[in-house]
Amino acid sequence: MAIFFAFLPSIFWGFGGFFAGQASRRGSLIPTLTLDIFIGLFVVVPLAFSIADTFTWRDFLIGGLAGLFGMSGAAFLYAGMKKAAYVTVIPVSGVAGALFPVLWGLVGGDSLSALQIVGILVGLISIALASGVSLQTFKGPIAGLRDGILAGLGFGGFYIVIENTSNETEPWGAVASRLFPLLILLLILCLISDKAKPSKQAFPFIVGSGLSNACASTCFLLAVNRGLLSITSLLSALYPAITVVLAHFLIKEKMTRTQVFGVLAAIFSMASITVS
Repeated sequence: MAIFFAFLPSIFWGFGGFFAGQASRRGSLIPTLTLDIFIGLFVVVPLAFSIADTFTWRDFLIGGLAGLFGMSGAAFLYAGMKKAAYVTVIPVSGVAGALFPVLWGLVGGDSLSALQIVGILVGLISIALASGVSLQTFKGPIAGLRDGILAGLGFGGFYIVIENTSNETEPWGAVASRLFPLLILLLILCLISDKAKPSKQAFPFIVGSGLSNACASTCFLLAVNRGLLSITSLLSALYPAITVVLAHFLIKEKMTRTQVFGVLAAIFSMASITVS
């Protein structure tokens, strides 16, 4: 079940990444991110009331702290995709977001088989390959590369912190991970002059991103409470492959041979981790 729940976030975050990229180029950062997080509450709040066994302030506050890391990651991802190509920001955020918790889990004592270690290494490589990373990729604006790294560190921090919640209270941690950032963003909106509403063209993509990201964070919470952080974070971070496939079919972006190899490597990685 942990493997199943860990793979679902990669699908949802893959959709969310595609929608976020489209939304980021059609609206201002803070209003767009605020609406994204708000919409996600319509998913996680009903789930929390429906399936949570109990509620504790400890896990709620931990979820809120995790949400601040996640909000930071999302903000840098939105900012990066607004100023640079997807292929510059998405793969870097995926690799950094996976590598940080993998190393954290290994330092914390996660015990892995040889095949799982190989699967993790291949998975990290597949994230970059499936996203189309090449030397040409990094000739773009350095700001996009920087934002991708910072986004990945934010997502990695979310993975690590949210792991400390218990499965009895899930998904209240996911509720807090959206509620706390929402309150901060609303405060920021009250203080800044840029209060421009997202355009009508951006709204459908914001809704898609908000719903997808809320489902992803809930599934990740279910996964990390049932499996190893090093494995669940890796499987969840395979979302760039999903984003690439969506871009190929929905906006007709061509997949290179490198990206095809990356998708195949991702499948091998998931299979090797699952059977171990």
